Amino acid sequence: MNLAAIKVVVKVGIGLKSVTIGTVPLTVGMPKIGVVLRGTERSTLIGQAAQVLSSAAQIVEWDLTGADGLENRAELINTATQLRQVLGTIPLIATLQSPSQSATIDEQTYYETSVTLVNNRLVDALEIDMSMVTKARFMALTKQMRVQKIKLILSQTYVEATPTAAQIVIAYQTMAAAGADIARIRMQPQTATALLTLMAATATAGTELSLPLVVTATGSLGRYAAASGQLFGSTLVFGRVGRVGGSGQLPVSQLKQTLQTLATVEGGS
Repeated sequence: MNLAAIKVVVKVGIGLKSVTIGTVPLTVGMPKIGVVLRGTERSTLIGQAAQVLSSAAQIVEWDLTGADGLENRAELINTATQLRQVLGTIPLIATLQSPSQSATIDEQTYYETSVTLVNNRLVDALEIDMSMVTKARFMALTKQMRVQKIKLILSQTYVEATPTAAQIVIAYQTMAAAGADIARIRMQPQTATALLTLMAATATAGTELSLPLVVTATGSLGRYAAASGQLFGSTLVFGRVGRVGGSGQLPVSQLKQTLQTLATVEGGS
């Protein structure tokens, strides 16, 4: 199946359905706050997870890009198991840079890593790049995710090209039509105009689609998108705890305070 074969269905004026990752719902109101763990060794990741426990973070994302020994399935299982033990009730999302964006990760590694996480139910949600999901074996994987009750996050990453608002809206629509539980755009906006385009397009898509949307804007402008996530409809935003997380992100405590100050929905949490 290719992207052209996916029928895009737009539902106008419908409400956002709540999608739960672990015990945390992504829905209207104040965005949930996440922190990204990155590390090549298990001990580093476990130490980062322990730091997150003392913060206001509600969700943890484990970025496996650059991790040692992805081909070592036993090590992958052990690391994920220990992370879940440390995090307790905090949900765990797994992500991995797609082969088209990485010089070290091929499609086989990407697939086998995903299968190991899913078959052993080691995460609460798994992100799959939109470029991969229409491949036959990834379609089978997403069916297995349903069986294991693991949420599917489909993502579209813009590395160099700056998309138009229409292209961003179409990307969200395509991810929804492909069966995503959550649709995510990743982008490093180079200008304020590019960031505003991303935010406005997300707000537009939010009026047409029922699934939760997530914007992850990196770089020096990313913190503006995180702080104003409720305004344009990102249901999950990211901060940092000490040195854990992106260097350009706001500390989780500041991000939470800013979200509360700017809250547009009374009682949002």
